Amino acid sequence: MKNLVLYLFLFFAFSVNAQDFYWTYYNFSVEPKDEAAVLKLVEDYFKEHKRDGVTVRFFENHFNDSDNNYTHSIGFSGSLEAMGAQYSGEQNDTWDLFLTRVNSLIKSSFSSSMGRGIATYGADAANGVWPIQHYLYIKVSDNNAFQAAREKYFSKFKSDVRLTVLGSVNSGRSPHGETHMVLQGYKDFKSAMAGIDALLSPDQVEARQKAWKEFIETNGGVEVIRNGTRILLGKW
Repeated sequence: MKNLVLYLFLFFAFSVNAQDFYWTYYNFSVEPKDEAAVLKLVEDYFKEHKRDGVTVRFFENHFNDSDNNYTHSIGFSGSLEAMGAQYSGEQNDTWDLFLTRVNSLIKSSFSSSMGRGIATYGADAANGVWPIQHYLYIKVSDNNAFQAAREKYFSKFKSDVRLTVLGSVNSGRSPHGETHMVLQGYKDFKSAMAGIDALLSPDQVEARQKAWKEFIETNGGVEVIRNGTRILLGKW
């Protein structure tokens, strides 16, 4: 399990809409004394060797429950073509050296998952910086009802203070059977702690709460499997 980064040699192919994006995450633990060294290795490598069209993000898993207590995550996202190239299995001495150095500093691996991005909501979603992110893994009972309720909610309420990303979990599900991952991004801890309603006007709060009530009543059943908060340490 320690050599989690070796999973990057696997190639995954999908047949879905070309407008969709794809993501993979690898969760692992590092001793505090090695955290800076791991971040430096990841930064140095992916600044120079990242595939075109792929975004690499490195996170600290800051708030978490005792069954979700890995320390860090590395994530990859991009188009089908770009992610396919990322996972093409090509190897070289620089990559092998990077793997050796990183794996020597990883205490233990926790999990890995793969999925498809479905939708992104929020002002300046493409270019904004959202370093504080709440994540939720959810189990959707009726996907058609959920998707319809979700679209209706976001058509009635649009936030310019939070980024929301929804994705499906296609591989690496836990025994709890989560089907989707939701990310809620904030620009700082103050905003994340306050929550979205504290950042809105009274009229906006009323509109959001009304739309949310309708979403809860019509989404077909959604169970929260796990949640936490992570901090973005680097993006390349």
